[in-house]
Amino acid sequence: MPEAKAVVTISAAYGTGGERVGRAVAGSLGLPFLDRAIPAAVAKELMAPLAEVEYAERHLTRGLRHWLDLFAPLGSAWLGIPDPLEPFTSEREYLDHTESVMRRAAHHGVVILGRGASVVLRDVPRALHVRLDGPAEFRLALVLAETGLGEREARRSQRETDLARRHYLRHFYNVDVASPQLYHLYLDATALPRSTLVELIVTAARARAG
Repeated sequence: MPEAKAVVTISAAYGTGGERVGRAVAGSLGLPFLDRAIPAAVAKELMAPLAEVEYAERHLTRGLRHWLDLFAPLGSAWLGIPDPLEPFTSEREYLDHTESVMRRAAHHGVVILGRGASVVLRDVPRALHVRLDGPAEFRLALVLAETGLGEREARRSQRETDLARRHYLRHFYNVDVASPQLYHLYLDATALPRSTLVELIVTAARARAG
């Protein structure tokens, strides 16, 4: 199977560099990278203003701003927040369209970060599902070394981010985001250089696709 047909999903705990790893993997495989692009695609498909889609994703948690862009949209209903999106009648409708974007992208080959992609695309034979994780303190150390965040803010972001991702997978798919059963590769991103992580994922993706 051509390399362009490879499909990689990456689930990344806070502080593991999921976006950087994902973009590097996509570049090596010559594939598109879907993260923030997914809401735009959903908005275009439903003719909903992108600003409204982004607003929904920013307000999933009663003010926890760090949940922004951490998981697929429209958790507002189960968090008790009024839904501002007129075109959608339920969180399920919006989720269905988000999943549809991922499935169509997978048909052509793609690298997807987060949004429950390992669950949504679990039946795609050529898909490689990857989890980036590591001890919380080591992940925190990476964040402190690579960003301008103070330790208190970084700890809060880590707690909120990991909790958001765990709740999203549990709520919509009744699975544990950290469950090894969801992934083919489970990598400690704090123990290996990012270049090595990218190399391992690319090699495995090519083998899986081929």
